[in-house]
Amino acid sequence: MSTTKNKRRIMIIDDDEDITNLFSIFLEHNGYIIDAYINPVEAFNNFNKNSHDLLILDLKMPNMDGMTLYHKIKEIDSNVIICFTTADINYIQQLQKGIMDIEKIVLYKPVLLKDLKSKIDSLLLLSRQEEVKDKKLAMMVLWPNYFLFYNNNRGRNYFIQ
Repeated sequence: MSTTKNKRRIMIIDDDEDITNLFSIFLEHNGYIIDAYINPVEAFNNFNKNSHDLLILDLKMPNMDGMTLYHKIKEIDSNVIICFTTADINYIQQLQKGIMDIEKIVLYKPVLLKDLKSKIDSLLLLSRQEEVKDKKLAMMVLWPNYFLFYNNNRGRNYFIQ
C-alpha cells in the first residue's frame, strides 16, 4: 500500500480548506504521506486501489456527500480504512443503522490534533492486527521475532502475536 518505506499514505477529503491544510501539515510532521482534497469528486477521480492506507473523510460536503464517496471508494478498494469526520452527532446516530461500530471510526469536529493522531494510530494498528492474523502461520515460523511493539504515548504497550 504505502509507496515509501515504512510510511503510511493517507488521503484527506474535507471541503473546509483550513481543516484540510491543518490535518495535512500535522500528519506530514508526524511522518505520514498525505494527499489532500477539498473537492470529493476530484478525490474520487484520483483514488486507486491499494494507493492509500487510510482515508479521512468528511461526511457533509458539496458535490458529493461523504457517505456516497465512502460507498464508491469501497467498491474500488474494500480494504481501505475510513475515518469519518463530522460536527453533526445526530447524523452519526442515523448512520449507525448502516455501519456497525461507526463510533470507532468517527472524529467529531472540532478535532483536537492529539485525538486525530490517536484515532489514526489505532485504526492503522487494528488494520495491522488483521494483516497479522491473516499471516499468522507464516509469522509463527519467525518466532520469537514476530511481535509488533506499539506505544501510544499514554504508557500503554501493545503486542501483536
